[in-house]
Amino acid sequence: MSTSLRVRVPDCGPTVLRIWRDQVSENPAVMWRINGYRASLLVWTQDEWASMDARPADAQYHPSGVWCALRME
Repeated sequence: MSTSLRVRVPDCGPTVLRIWRDQVSENPAVMWRINGYRASLLVWTQDEWASMDARPADAQYHPSGVWCALRME
């Protein structure tokens, strides 16, 4: 058997739209935190990988066709 409940939704006032634009970084990486430590995932296309003089030894090939390396700070 189900019952219905009355729920009161508070009035939040006028809707505000905030736009935040991230600064363009020289290091094209996604940043997040793992156990509180900053982490970034570096990704290279096949063309970028082929043109690199010094390739990171810990990078791994992903089946989607890119090379990836995880960095912890």
